[in-house]
Amino acid sequence: MPVEIRDIVARRTDLGTFLVHLTRGDALDAARTNLEAILASQRLDARTPFGAAVGRLNAVSLPTDSQRCVCFTETPLEHTHLLLAEIAGRVISLAPYGIAITKKVGRSIGVNPVWYLDITPGHDWLTQPVNTLIDTAIAAGQFTGSAIEKIAPFIEQMGTHRGEGGYRKEFWWEREWRMRGDFRLPGRIIVLCPEEEIPRFAGIVDAARNGPQASFLDPRWGLELIIARLAKFSAEQTDLL
Repeated sequence: MPVEIRDIVARRTDLGTFLVHLTRGDALDAARTNLEAILASQRLDARTPFGAAVGRLNAVSLPTDSQRCVCFTETPLEHTHLLLAEIAGRVISLAPYGIAITKKVGRSIGVNPVWYLDITPGHDWLTQPVNTLIDTAIAAGQFTGSAIEKIAPFIEQMGTHRGEGGYRKEFWWEREWRMRGDFRLPGRIIVLCPEEEIPRFAGIVDAARNGPQASFLDPRWGLELIIARLAKFSAEQTDLL
């Protein structure tokens, strides 16, 4: 009897069920404040422009507002803590605060995987046509409202060049997903925060009018502890020592 694809996918431990958005800031206090604002407003604001068109729009002093996105990663929950490390070459710093939703919910709202194009020298068969589409639309004064304006935020570069003028942009492993524009929190979410701060964030969720139903996890927990806490076992009941 044939096996259903969903049964195969469900057993693939390398494929996460969730999409995670981690807040950031210059310090932990800023990241914590950002999560408080998200839960209070029930919205993730698209503040930063992303994608293949941003640099080309900046080069000719055109606005990039249409390229602003909210970003997620499909990194499995038990590996989220790896994103919190200080990683060489990465400009942003992520903190143990954020939210998680299921992929199915994210897709229903408009969140989509990022398409990574290789810019390693000699691998220009995909990047050059995309850049041409962007440049042609800009030159014609038709970028706004164009098809490439809508697509570009979901296209990101990856590649390494070790020669003169070299570069290294290898963050495809973060498995990023994006949504263009602001993201309203759905009816059910997981709130990610340090364990000792769960009661305070639970209070913020409870105080929000018509807010989402929420579960709470520390993104630094391992898989076993995540399962135990979602099953409502207390800290005392899961302490092994």
